[in-house]
Amino acid sequence: MGLAVRLDHRAIHRLLGNACVTAALIVAVLSATLLAGCSRAPQDTPPAGPYRIIELFDGDSFNLKAANGATVRVRIAGIDAPEKKQPYSVKARESLEALLSSGDITLDPIKRDRFDRWVANVVIEPKAIDVGLAQIERGYAWFFIRYKDDLSESRQRLYAEAEREARRQRIGLWAGISASQRNPELAPEEPWRFRERTKKQ
Repeated sequence: MGLAVRLDHRAIHRLLGNACVTAALIVAVLSATLLAGCSRAPQDTPPAGPYRIIELFDGDSFNLKAANGATVRVRIAGIDAPEKKQPYSVKARESLEALLSSGDITLDPIKRDRFDRWVANVVIEPKAIDVGLAQIERGYAWFFIRYKDDLSESRQRLYAEAEREARRQRIGLWAGISASQRNPELAPEEPWRFRERTKKQ
């Protein structure tokens, strides 16, 4: 009987030892996972606001200063505004500045682009102004259909409809569309076509 008890004790010790090893492995794996998550977090989201405008490049791209002093480079998702050497580029930039200055800037980041900018939905609080949509409605940007998948389906519909309406009402860069029907050379040139054309020159 005594031998049996000793054997049971040994078995218990072995079981406890195995359990401790298993628990240690689980803790190690969880710790590594948590540490990896923490190390990725700063790269997955831009620094937090409140944000301050420090530079505007055109009607869809700008730099912000975050609460921690870091510079946040932003490209508004789903729109393309006139480039600097295109007609209406100044008005598009002025329109963007007015929108960004009208309240608190909030970013809904989607991804980083090849220029290391945050492609994001930009909203101005407290009125929940969708800056991309507003730029299209004002006639200072196109719905950038090439990158439509960056937007939700509901936003895609809103942006497409906003561009159709701006064209119909001849707002902003669409103001000269009647003349362009007589002379196609006067038609507004899409920024992506302008970039491609000037790159080849």
